[in-house]
Amino acid sequence: MITMIHDFVNLDTILAQENIAVFGAGYASRNLLKYAAKNKFYVRDIYVSDVEENPLFFMGIKVNCLYTTSREELTNTVLVVALTEKNHAGVYEIISSMPFKNVFYLCDDMIKKIAFFNEGSESVMSNVNEKVRECVEGCMFRYHRFIQKPCLEYMIVNILDHCNLRCKGCDHFACIADEKFFSRDSIYKDLERMAELFDGDYIIKISVMGGEPLLHPELLQILQDVRHFFPYTTIRLTTNGVLLLQQKEDFWRICRENKVTIVNTKYPINLNFEEIKRRAYTEGVVFRYFEGTGDDVVKQSFKKIINLEGDSNPVESFSKCHISNYGNILLEGKFYGCPFSVQSYRIFNKKFNQNLRMTEEDYLDIYKVNSKEEFFEFAARPKFYCRYCSGLSEPFEWERSKFQMSEWV
Repeated sequence: MITMIHDFVNLDTILAQENIAVFGAGYASRNLLKYAAKNKFYVRDIYVSDVEENPLFFMGIKVNCLYTTSREELTNTVLVVALTEKNHAGVYEIISSMPFKNVFYLCDDMIKKIAFFNEGSESVMSNVNEKVRECVEGCMFRYHRFIQKPCLEYMIVNILDHCNLRCKGCDHFACIADEKFFSRDSIYKDLERMAELFDGDYIIKISVMGGEPLLHPELLQILQDVRHFFPYTTIRLTTNGVLLLQQKEDFWRICRENKVTIVNTKYPINLNFEEIKRRAYTEGVVFRYFEGTGDDVVKQSFKKIINLEGDSNPVESFSKCHISNYGNILLEGKFYGCPFSVQSYRIFNKKFNQNLRMTEEDYLDIYKVNSKEEFFEFAARPKFYCRYCSGLSEPFEWERSKFQMSEWV
């Protein structure tokens, strides 16, 4: 039986007990821990089912693997599961087999209430204009796009533009990009600056990608640099997998030693995916399929529809975007709202002789900002460039690009 927490009265009663632990190390957990700290509740431990996919420490609390924790310790523990409801079923069987003293689950509405409490819903509403109110009226999920988070959930580190797999409608525009590698020195400098601003923490997940990152001649050094500056962050190497089985022992060793998770998008191409999984397992490297693909699911495509007139409502576009206030990208000393903006500006404009404009509202110069809070504020507001976005197309079968502008407009 799942016991849900629906209100602050029950939450406070539960958190006031001794030996409180939290299951999960994501956005919901971070907000719960922030709430607990504000109200002087003490959380003893954080548990996860897979430590390889999570940071070593989370808001100063060590992350523990549920399977390697002694059952005696669990017997005295009250567990609060800080996951969205769609993930409850996936962990219920695991958790119910453990001898916890009590287990409680946060419902989705409670997760939202905690986020509102942390950020101050009244102050958030007072800072949004009428256009925001109109766009998000009656839609709580879209309203959350405008709430500053206590961390960066996900940051993309772009290390090259081009790719060896020409996907139609690529939202990084890699299929029409010129060959372009960003130097390790440049990336090292940017990572060093971000670590300085974020104290090596407050970034939950970093994805090294492009383009196809396995093409980069300095990839291994870059992976080591990311881990050096962000020792507690989940690091993902996002790849189409074409070159994975050609990698030498050094590649697998670096991934293993630096706890890099290989994330392979499963395209409908002639690749031995089972052999790739076996190789990663043999080498002791964590392997995952990219979200939306898997053992029995292959990649479907979609395109970010470009509005060449630039007359979309930026607030509405931002509120509906699937990666707003989430999928930020670091590139050459600047921190952008999303890959679509910076890559269409750099690559689409050049390829098709267009004039999509970008302003200083669309990025942060990481060498001019003074604190991580400026990133949280930037991530949570619409950008000038959002006027060029008309949202996502319906999914379509994956195919190779013909390099035509119609693939994006």
